[in-house]
Amino acid sequence: MNRLLLSLTFSLVWLYSYGQKIQECSLYYYIETAKENSPLITDYRNQTEIEQAELKRLKAMYTHSRLELNGDYLFVPVISKDGGRTAFKWNARSATDYYGYDLGESSGSFHAGATWTQPLLGRSSYKIAQEQAKINTDMANNRVRMEEHQLERSVTEQYLLCLLDKAQIDFTDSVGTVIEHRIEIVRKLVANGLSKQSDLNLLMIEQEANAELHTAARQDYHTHLMDLNLLCGIDETTDVALSDISQPVRLRNDGKSSLFTEQYRLDSLNTAVALRSFNLQYKPKLDLFINGGLQVGDFSGWYRHFGLSAGVTFSWTIFDGRQKRLKERQAGWQQNTIRTYKENSEYQRNMRIKQCLSELVKYDERERALDNQLAGYESVLSDYGREMDAGQVSVLDYITVLRNKIQTEKDRLLLRTNKQLVIAAYNYWNW
Repeated sequence: MNRLLLSLTFSLVWLYSYGQKIQECSLYYYIETAKENSPLITDYRNQTEIEQAELKRLKAMYTHSRLELNGDYLFVPVISKDGGRTAFKWNARSATDYYGYDLGESSGSFHAGATWTQPLLGRSSYKIAQEQAKINTDMANNRVRMEEHQLERSVTEQYLLCLLDKAQIDFTDSVGTVIEHRIEIVRKLVANGLSKQSDLNLLMIEQEANAELHTAARQDYHTHLMDLNLLCGIDETTDVALSDISQPVRLRNDGKSSLFTEQYRLDSLNTAVALRSFNLQYKPKLDLFINGGLQVGDFSGWYRHFGLSAGVTFSWTIFDGRQKRLKERQAGWQQNTIRTYKENSEYQRNMRIKQCLSELVKYDERERALDNQLAGYESVLSDYGREMDAGQVSVLDYITVLRNKIQTEKDRLLLRTNKQLVIAAYNYWNW
């Protein structure tokens, strides 16, 4: 009983692990892993956190009070000649005959205390900072979406290359099976004197050529799979099986603008907010301050000279050489540049969408033509096979048709992959 339970548990664990492995070999797994391991996406997400921390700092600067410790000690040295003696004094308090600053106007002093300052008109500045932080956060989030979208396309394209190699491996396997079957038949015919040894040799040469194609396809699969792992940040060098995909053409009928133009909308908003932030220096500034501490000119009786002072500071820029007007002109030119780039980007996007749709129509026509060719080759090979069994047709003719079929099948595999690549490009631009 215990052995049965242990066996059942092992089977369930194996099935779960197998299911996990199959899931890891899907396109979804590679795309999500690439997003998770992308340093650029991590950078953009960190920028949103940095922006929130910067907003808190600006709130403290514009609306919160500030407490500072400060102090200074002023020396006023003179050369004194009082009493007929010449002497250098670092900080003379009284002298009548001396060289140096007029002690009645400037004398040594000591100050130590603290200053408390409270901005009174900082709310408007903080409001602008909030708008700027929101736009910067939206720009970082949009960069995350753009990078994720770009990764989806890049990973899908590399994944399709791997699937092309996989299809070529499977195709060479099927061709190898057909050739092996023909070899067995011709070998019997040679033994019975109904076919030539050269016919058997030709088939064996073709078998070796197909084996080389199979090896080359496996090598290409390994190379492209390693490139896929490198793109996704996967530390793995062993080959795995990939699940097949068939991408649908994603049409958009919502009437909304493309997300590719979102970056230009945010750039325009950022330019406008940057101008408003620049214009803050032309608003009045009013701060309340309180100073307190010790301030003396003579250390005798210093303990009686602790005190405080309070007041307000006011400033308002009236004229600065028309810098504000010049800055507004710069913002206008920048907005015009953004509009130009946006229009050009939208034009190119629409042209790429039309190009993809046109190519898809042509790919459908070409695929139908190749399907008809392959059906014809299959019919001819089937007839040749029956005739070879009866010794009525040359193996060389059979191999010639087989080679043509193999090349046509390769063309169809490549065409289907290119079609999927065009669909991936269409879905990328129609976003």
